[in-house]
Amino acid sequence: MPNGIPDDPKRNRKAIRTEDHPLEYLEFHGEIPRGHYGAGTMTIWDSGTYVAEKWRDDEVIVTFHGERLRGRYALIRTGPADGQDWLMHRMDPPADPDAEPMPTAIVPMLAQPGRLPAARESDRWAFEIKWDGVRGLVYSEPGRLRIESRNGRDISASYPELRALNRALSHHRAILDGEIVAFDDSTHPPRPSFARLQQRMHLTAESQVRRRARDVPVAIVLFDLLWLDGHSLMERPYDERRAALEALDLRGPAWQTPAAHHGDGAALLEATAAQGLEGLVAKRRDSPYEPGRRSSCWIKVKNVNRQEVVIAGWLPGEGRRKSRIGALVVGVHDEDGGPLRYAGRVGTGFTEQTLDLLAERLAPLRVQDNPFGTDGPKGAIWVRPCLLAEVEHTEWTPDGLLRHPSFKGLREDKDPLEVVRERPGDARELHLDGRVVKVSNWSKVLWPQTGFTKGQLVDFYLRIAPAILPHLEGRPLTLKRYPDGVDAQHFYEKNSPSHRPEWVQTARISTGRKAIDFTLVADVATLGWLANLACIELHTSLARADAIERPTMLVFDLDPGPPADIVACCEVALVLRGLFDGLGLVSVAKTSGSKGLQVYLPLNEPDVTYDVTKPFAKGVAELLEAQAPDLVVSRQTKTLRPGKVLVDWSQNDEHKTTICVYSVRAAARPTVSTPVDWDEVQACYDAGDPDLLVFDTEAVLRRVAQRGDVFAPALSVVQRLPPL
Repeated sequence: MPNGIPDDPKRNRKAIRTEDHPLEYLEFHGEIPRGHYGAGTMTIWDSGTYVAEKWRDDEVIVTFHGERLRGRYALIRTGPADGQDWLMHRMDPPADPDAEPMPTAIVPMLAQPGRLPAARESDRWAFEIKWDGVRGLVYSEPGRLRIESRNGRDISASYPELRALNRALSHHRAILDGEIVAFDDSTHPPRPSFARLQQRMHLTAESQVRRRARDVPVAIVLFDLLWLDGHSLMERPYDERRAALEALDLRGPAWQTPAAHHGDGAALLEATAAQGLEGLVAKRRDSPYEPGRRSSCWIKVKNVNRQEVVIAGWLPGEGRRKSRIGALVVGVHDEDGGPLRYAGRVGTGFTEQTLDLLAERLAPLRVQDNPFGTDGPKGAIWVRPCLLAEVEHTEWTPDGLLRHPSFKGLREDKDPLEVVRERPGDARELHLDGRVVKVSNWSKVLWPQTGFTKGQLVDFYLRIAPAILPHLEGRPLTLKRYPDGVDAQHFYEKNSPSHRPEWVQTARISTGRKAIDFTLVADVATLGWLANLACIELHTSLARADAIERPTMLVFDLDPGPPADIVACCEVALVLRGLFDGLGLVSVAKTSGSKGLQVYLPLNEPDVTYDVTKPFAKGVAELLEAQAPDLVVSRQTKTLRPGKVLVDWSQNDEHKTTICVYSVRAAARPTVSTPVDWDEVQACYDAGDPDLLVFDTEAVLRRVAQRGDVFAPALSVVQRLPPL
C-alpha cells in the first residue's frame, strides 16, 4: 500500500500485490542484511484477523479486526489478470467522521527578536536551535508532498531529496513546519551554512537541481506539527504539538526532528555560540501556533547580528572589480511599514560566482528613480527594490547605518515590505504622526500568567487610539506604571516625567499645596510613549485641565465586596438607570476592567462644579443604601462591605481620578475598562454570569470595530442635574 490505507470511502488507494510470504513473516521484524532478499528494515505495521465476505480472483471483500486497521474494505484488481495493480476501497463510513479537509495554505508563525526570558521564567519556555536556512512548510498526504516557502511559493522541485519524507509519514496526512538547511561537513560537528544553501536556492532547471543535490545536499529540520489526519493542532499548546511531532519519529537521511530543550536557555545559548551556530528560538510552552503573526511567544535570540535588507542599487567596483558590482546599496523599512530607508552599502562577502549571480539578477531591475528619494550615495545605479539579501554586521550606527556589513546571500522567501530593522536588545522605533517613539524591551512579559508583553500593550493602545483619544483629550493624567510587570511593584506618577519628549503636552495645575505638571494625551505618539513607560493604567480627571474645577461628568463607582461580584453591581446599576430615567437623565455604563462597574451621568454643562456634583452623588448613594441596606453601602467602612456593593460617590472630587474608558488594567490577565450598553448589563444580571462583562484587549478591539465607541455619549450629551 504505497500511499497508505484509505480511511474514507471518498478516497481510494493504490494497492500492489506482492509475492506470497512464508508464515514466519507474521511475527518477524528487524533488519535483513544487505545482499539478502528484502534487505532493509522490516517492521510490523499492524496485526490481527480478518473475516472474508468475498474472495474472487479480481475482487476481495473483507472486514479487518486489527489493532490499527478496522472496518470493511474491498480490494479490486485494476490491471490485467496477471498484473499486480489493485485498488483498495473503504466500504464502511469514514473512520473519523469529524475529520476536516487539509488546509491548502498556512502562513507560518514568526518570532520576534529579543533577549532570553528571565531565568526565573525559564521553566515556562522551550529552547530550540535557530537554524540558518529558509523556512519550509510541508504538506504531506499519502503519495503527495508539497513544500512551500514562507511567502507561499512552491519550492518542492528545488529540493528533490526531501520527497522521501512523504514515505516516512506513511499513511498520515500532515502539515509540518521546519527549516531547510545545508550543512557544512568541513566543520565538526557539521553546522548549517547559508552560503552553501545559496547554491541550491536559485536553481530552476531540473538537471541543475539534480546535479547540485548530489554535491550540496539539504535537510529539513522539523520543529512543529500544525495539522494531522484531519485535525488542526494550531490551537493546542506548544508542548502538545511537540509531543505529537516527536511521536511521528521523523528521522531520516534528509529530515530530522531535533530535541527541544527545557530549563537553562542561557547554557544552551552559550553552547550554540561555541559551535558557531546562529542562536536560539525560545518558545512559550503553553502557546498556540499563530499563523502569520510575529508573536512574542516565540523569541529569536542571536549570537551574531544578522539583518535582512532590500537591495536598492549598486555602486561600480574599483580596481579589478571596476567592470563589476563593487558594493550593494541597501535599505530597510521601519517597523510600522513606512518608506524604505537607506541603511548603507555592502562591499564584502562576495565570491566571483555570487557577483555573477547578482549582476544577472539586478540587470533587468534597473530604474532611473532613487528608491530612497534623495538619500543614498552618489553615482549609484538604482534598481527596483524587490530583491532581498541577508548580511552580517557589527552594529547599527546612531544615524541608522549598518557598520561593517558582509554579504551572506540572497533571500526569496519574504516580501520586501517585511524587511524591517531588527534592533539589538529587542528595541523598536515607531514613527507615529511624524514623531519617533522608541520602545525598549518589546518582548518583555508584563502579565506573567498569560505571557502578554510590553509590545502587545503598545500595539493595543495604538490600535485603540481612535476610540480612547477623545476621552483622554485635555484631561490631566495620572500615570500608573508597572516597569517589572503586574506582579511586581508599581508606582503612581502625577508629575509628567522630566525625560519626556518635547512634543508631549503638559498642564500645570495647582493642587493647593503645590503645582503639578500633569501629562496630557493629545495624540497617538504620546499614547505610544506612555505604553513604553509600562504605564498600563490611565487614570484621568473628571474635568479638563483648562477648567479643572468644572467636571464634565458625574460617576458612581460600584465596587463589590466579596462574595458579591459584578452581577450584584449590575443589579445596583439597573436601579440607578431607572432612577435617572425617571429624572430624564441619560446614563452610560462601563466595566472597571477589574471587578466592578461604573455608571456615569454626562453633563458637559459649563456652569456645573464639584460643589454640585459631589453632594448629588452622595445623596443618591445614601438613598440607595436606605432603600436596599442588604445590597448597598455608601460608606468606605470595611466592616460594612462584605457581600454588598459600595456605591462610591467620593470620586466626584477635583483631586480624584477614575480609570479611563478603554484603559488596560493590571489584573491577572490584560482586561480592559470597557463600555457596555444597558442590554448587556441586564443580560449579565439575568444570567448571573460575571464572565459576560469581562473583556480582554482583543475582545475590545473587535467590539470597537463592530460597534464603534459605545461610550461616546459621555462626551456629547449635555444635561443639567436636578435638585435632589
